[in-house]
Amino acid sequence: MGLPASFVFLVVIANTLLITPSLALTEDCKALLEIKRCLNDTQRFLSNWRASDHSPCNWTGITCHLRDHRVISINLGKMQLGGSISPSFMKLSRLQRLALHENKLHGLIPAEITTCMELRALYLRANYLQGGIPLDIGNLSHLTALDLSSNSLMGPIPPSIGLLIRLQFLNLSINFFSGDIPNVGVMSTFGNKSFLGNLNLCGLQIQKPCLDSLGFPAVLPHKNSGISLSKQ
Repeated sequence: MGLPASFVFLVVIANTLLITPSLALTEDCKALLEIKRCLNDTQRFLSNWRASDHSPCNWTGITCHLRDHRVISINLGKMQLGGSISPSFMKLSRLQRLALHENKLHGLIPAEITTCMELRALYLRANYLQGGIPLDIGNLSHLTALDLSSNSLMGPIPPSIGLLIRLQFLNLSINFFSGDIPNVGVMSTFGNKSFLGNLNLCGLQIQKPCLDSLGFPAVLPHKNSGISLSKQ
């Protein structure tokens, strides 16, 4: 006697619901292993990041969502990691927090990171990162904290950063940024502290007129030149 068609249909649907999170989890696992390959883990903090373990939720520095087990947070700060930031972070579509601060990372901030649309916090301070801020940083509409301080970043600050309407904390200090600080959107709410140590920046936020502003010179003497910003 065959099973009713309706029963078979329900079994198929149930199996699909059970399999889907597992497939998503496998994709997160693959992405993390790709990220690991770009890192120089001399202290073996990431030794439990293994392909034989299909669940990254117990891996060092990884936090997963309680229900669907997708990776939502990566905290690898202060682990003496060398290497570069992999573009594979873009594959972690549920990532909300990325902390790689106080390591020895070099190279560029990959533009692909701006596709992590659920990202709330990005901490990359105190590394050896070069190049500029990705032009499409404004795509990260949920971002509330951005810390790129104490690197070797350079070039202009992209105007799209003003689109980050939820941004509450910004630290771009101690880099080599240059040009006019965009005074658009949320950028008008941040003051001198966010930009300290970038000698070639100008703008209203740091009370330093730019060359094309009413004929003022590009460089004015700083009254508080002795102020230093400690690493957070």
